[in-house]
Amino acid sequence: MNRISHLMNPKTTLIVASVLLFTGACDPYTQDSYTEQVVVEAYLTAGNLMPPLRLSTTAEATVFYNFEQLALRNAQVMIWELDEQSEQKESRITYEEESPGIYQPTKKHRVIPGAKYLLEVIHPDYQTISAQTQVPKDFSILNDIPDTLRYQSTEQLSLELSAEAIEQGQNYYIINTVAKNPFEELLTPFYREFLDDTNEEEKEQNLQELRINSSGILNEGNFERNQAGNIEIRYPWLAVAFFGENAIIPSVIDKNLYNYIRSESVQLGGSTLSPGEIQNVLTPIRGGVGIFGSMARDTANTLILPLEISFP
Repeated sequence: MNRISHLMNPKTTLIVASVLLFTGACDPYTQDSYTEQVVVEAYLTAGNLMPPLRLSTTAEATVFYNFEQLALRNAQVMIWELDEQSEQKESRITYEEESPGIYQPTKKHRVIPGAKYLLEVIHPDYQTISAQTQVPKDFSILNDIPDTLRYQSTEQLSLELSAEAIEQGQNYYIINTVAKNPFEELLTPFYREFLDDTNEEEKEQNLQELRINSSGILNEGNFERNQAGNIEIRYPWLAVAFFGENAIIPSVIDKNLYNYIRSESVQLGGSTLSPGEIQNVLTPIRGGVGIFGSMARDTANTLILPLEISFP
């Protein structure tokens, strides 16, 4: 499944049990025997309501990972907003268990762009779990996006993105293309050929996975700034899996998501390293494993039509 699709759909678990058994640090794994750990999953989006948080436990390598069966019950969960300079705790957002392993904030609270948040999870059977994130500042698509584009025409879409999201260092972007109508008859040629090579049982699953198509992580340093100091990214046609209405959603991710996604992609086959040389997944969770990360994003919508034939 496309990694970034998880950023768009918090209900889809990012945690792969076989990977998480070996996470917790980037140092070589030295544990002699399996030790159960708490798995955390939450994504904060600047300007959106504080999201639900998922808690479960890891399982041994021979056990199939099933969230409902491994859900962590009766935990005390809170997220603190930290002072920007001193990082002292300022205000607390409490959570309650809505269903097994799913914790929801007790009051509505919008994620503040640029704010620092500290997660704390307390459970009698485990050590205190914590993680911290700094939410990227708001950014936006500055140029006008055409209402209609012809697929693979010379008028390639360009995104001009404001570059103020990160105060220090550089921005890391992920661009999602979300198809409003992910039907087989609307597939673009490249992905139609891909789907034709799969059996009928896999087709429906593959169609749903292609509904959210990801660019992967894009490093700001690889793109030029225009005279106004903004980043310009040429939108690749390969990102379009379906003709019709598409939402184009660029996101700036925090360092937690950046480290997690790039290291997880290596674990899942994105490297030529042998298993003994692959580092562990980089997870920001102290006392557990998983992800507590944040992002800022903007959205543009456009209708993408075939270049020369009439719309299906």
